[in-house]
Amino acid sequence: MATSIASQLQVIRSYIKADAEPTKRPFTRPSIIFNPKEAADIDLDTVLSIALSGLEVLINTDERFRSYKNDLFSHKSRELDRELMGVEENNRINLSISSFLRLLSGHLQLHSALKTLEYLIRRYKVHVYNTEELILCSLPYHDTHAFVRIVQLLDLGNSKWRFLEGVKTSGAPPQRKVVVQQCIRDMGVLVAICNYALPVKKHQPSRPVVGFCTAVVIEVLGSMQIIDTDAVQKIIPFVRSGLQPAIKCGPDHKAGTLMIVGLLASKAMLSPELIKNLIVSIAVVAREDAKESADLAWLRMSLMAIINIVQ
Repeated sequence: MATSIASQLQVIRSYIKADAEPTKRPFTRPSIIFNPKEAADIDLDTVLSIALSGLEVLINTDERFRSYKNDLFSHKSRELDRELMGVEENNRINLSISSFLRLLSGHLQLHSALKTLEYLIRRYKVHVYNTEELILCSLPYHDTHAFVRIVQLLDLGNSKWRFLEGVKTSGAPPQRKVVVQQCIRDMGVLVAICNYALPVKKHQPSRPVVGFCTAVVIEVLGSMQIIDTDAVQKIIPFVRSGLQPAIKCGPDHKAGTLMIVGLLASKAMLSPELIKNLIVSIAVVAREDAKESADLAWLRMSLMAIINIVQ
């Protein structure tokens, strides 16, 4: 009994001692705009202030960023700790982070965007809990130093993104062909890139995301000797999303889609049903273009795509 009581008292004393000791400042902190040692000396309030200055610039560029000022970047957010939150609250934060990163994907070339991302890393640990969305948001900027800094913060483990481990060690931005080759080896990477370029509720994919996805798909298809049914099925959702009326998708998406359709028609054996659906969709797009503008360039592109399919 005496031994048991002594053990309990020792545990209590250890807790009291731990509470009495001041929390030690870490030697380094994860960061994309500071070096790790500098980041350790910068407190959370300062990081939030930096993020808010960047957010104001983004709001002036795109008003949709304003809604996040009183959400992810509110002063109340300084008190949040994701490890102590319940599942429901973490799910809400994840939805907000996902939405913000999709919007940010169109502006990541701006230093102001990196300022906001710095706070998401410090406060919400997006590099730990939102790894895939952070990669997909930044992948169109794969040839930048910012992308390298982001990848170096990630624990890629055995995920489909582990091919980026070389970036962490070399510190060199990867060429697009590295991504293309991985898409050929692992169609899961291609699916992730294509899905990220699809419209989500009220959010249209950004131009950099659509442009990157289009380039990757075209290069993947161009590199394949045989485009089988599985490969076609992986990219068809992206193709169909680009064959919406002009008011629903951007011109870059539509132009890229017509290029992909032409490539598919020349290299793949498409089913009669898919051929029919593509022809009808392209015809609808051509009709809408003719109503919207007297410029026949889009109509000409649409007709050429139909001719390629028929031939």
